[in-house]
Amino acid sequence: MPANDVHYHDYLQLDKILNAQFPESIKRGEPAHDETLFIIIHQAYELWFKLIHHEVDSAIGILRQPEVNDNSPELQTLVHRLQRVVTTLRVLVHQIDIMETMNPMDFLDFRDMLRPASGFQSWQFKELEAKLGLKFEHRHGKEYYVSQLRPEHVGIIKNAEEQQSLLQLLNEWLERMP
Repeated sequence: MPANDVHYHDYLQLDKILNAQFPESIKRGEPAHDETLFIIIHQAYELWFKLIHHEVDSAIGILRQPEVNDNSPELQTLVHRLQRVVTTLRVLVHQIDIMETMNPMDFLDFRDMLRPASGFQSWQFKELEAKLGLKFEHRHGKEYYVSQLRPEHVGIIKNAEEQQSLLQLLNEWLERMP
């Protein structure tokens, strides 16, 4: 294979991805088989969130244009990308099916080792909520939500809240329509 050819393994950064699981139960000498499932499911969620951010950012960029006609290629691109977001969200919901293959007692084998870690700390999810239109003042448990995140992640989310959201831009676009 020539030196400048792109190899599947390298392109996907498989060494990094496939070696990014470090079960706490193994570190503590109490291996819990299902912890690997738990980690991979949540890593997959975060990767899907990254894709959703990519698509929502594109949609926001399109709607920020001063004019987007209802028959324009830009609008078709917007619809296509938002449909991809919907499809990705369906995949996220169905990932729960895989999680449900874990017996609750098997989850308890390692759950206490993860404290205080929680999916509630997914800053990507909270940033996505902000990009879609959820403002800080409308969040439930405002102070608790902030206290569970790293300061740099709070800053990312606050920045997203200060920007025009997809909801705002979509409403503005609809208001301009004849």
